Amino acid sequence: MASGSDLFLLGAESGGVSAQPYLQRVRVAELSDACVRADLMCRLAHVMYAHCWLVEGDACGHWQECVTALRDGGWLEQMPWALWLRPQVERSGIQDAAWAQGALEIIDRDSGRRFRDRIASLRQRLRSPHGPFAQLHRTRMAHEAMRSTLNHIPAPIFIKDMEGRYLECNQAFLDYLGLPRDKVIAHTVYDVAPPQLASVYDEADRHLLEDGKRQIYDAQVCWSDGTTRDVTFYKTVIRDQIGRVVGQAGAIFDITEKKRLVNTLRVLSETDPLTGILNRRSFMEQAAVLVNERRLKGEPLTLILFDLDHLKQLNDTRGHACGDTVLRELCGIVAGHLRPGDLFARIGGDEFAIFLQRLTDGCAVVKRLPQLVASKIFAPEYGGQRCTISVGSVSLIPVSADVEQILVFADHALYEAKSKGKNVAIARNLSCV
Repeated sequence: MASGSDLFLLGAESGGVSAQPYLQRVRVAELSDACVRADLMCRLAHVMYAHCWLVEGDACGHWQECVTALRDGGWLEQMPWALWLRPQVERSGIQDAAWAQGALEIIDRDSGRRFRDRIASLRQRLRSPHGPFAQLHRTRMAHEAMRSTLNHIPAPIFIKDMEGRYLECNQAFLDYLGLPRDKVIAHTVYDVAPPQLASVYDEADRHLLEDGKRQIYDAQVCWSDGTTRDVTFYKTVIRDQIGRVVGQAGAIFDITEKKRLVNTLRVLSETDPLTGILNRRSFMEQAAVLVNERRLKGEPLTLILFDLDHLKQLNDTRGHACGDTVLRELCGIVAGHLRPGDLFARIGGDEFAIFLQRLTDGCAVVKRLPQLVASKIFAPEYGGQRCTISVGSVSLIPVSADVEQILVFADHALYEAKSKGKNVAIARNLSCV
């Protein structure tokens, strides 16, 4: 710290400067020393409410370094500070900066009775149970109580101002992000989160402050270990005494495991447990949506049905385990030749359905499937097995037909393929139905 700035403690009962019996000179450089800090805090513990830092001000601005040292050391969380101007220092030149830094008072350093009266008046204000420092002390006590309470809540909680700067947060919030307190408080989401996530939070914050109500939404947060977690934000605005929005408060609830469980249950409810492809119920629901889209656009669709030839004979001679293996491998082969977005489902024991999203390759797929399956050897662990399939398909523009009716048309084509000796594909184009 610069030598041109001095620090005094107003309210000390001993060791005072002779001309000012209530002042004690303090060496700023020693405030960070653990022993000095512990000794000073112990001596002030019982009468903290009657003390104030006096920072001697000069025209060079060294006093601001002193205030910074007090703030960084946490001393201003316990006691206020006042600026003590040297003689001949122009008050108007620094008072705005002092008020901006949070000065409780600005005192001219003159001599005689006037100065002693100012000091006595300031001490009286500090001691008054109704004065500004008593109110400040109560506010800080309430703040500490709130912080202590929040730190015992496992959910991450935060408070921001109108500019999106964090004013307060609990320990769970710091632990969740894996950041120290000084890297969060007075910073924004762009300082604590990846840019792509920070922009999501910032946009949500702006909507909340404009709306002036409450906000609940799902998003993602980068966890302390670097992984991305799914969370739900619960936020509300903070208003001042006259109802103006002055900030926001929020809590974060991790829903990663819940979402994973929901997805797992959804997959289980939508897929066939043996083959892993869609089950009949899920296929019918998704296909109904696609049929309706094609109807509205007047576009054609292709629906394919096929079944595995002689599955019962395979199960009877080689066992159901072999039959199940063949069904799984069959689905893997067929799925590998479909395109993203195509619906592929097991709708019966050995019957499968395909809803093609692409409109131009229906016939090619229908012709290719029997050849593809016939060229493979299935279930090698059971000695190897050659298999064939029968295929029936229908292409049409759905004017009034629903999924059930279209399945009937495709089933007729499949029946015709099987009646012709199996390992056959029949494709029908019905134009508009």
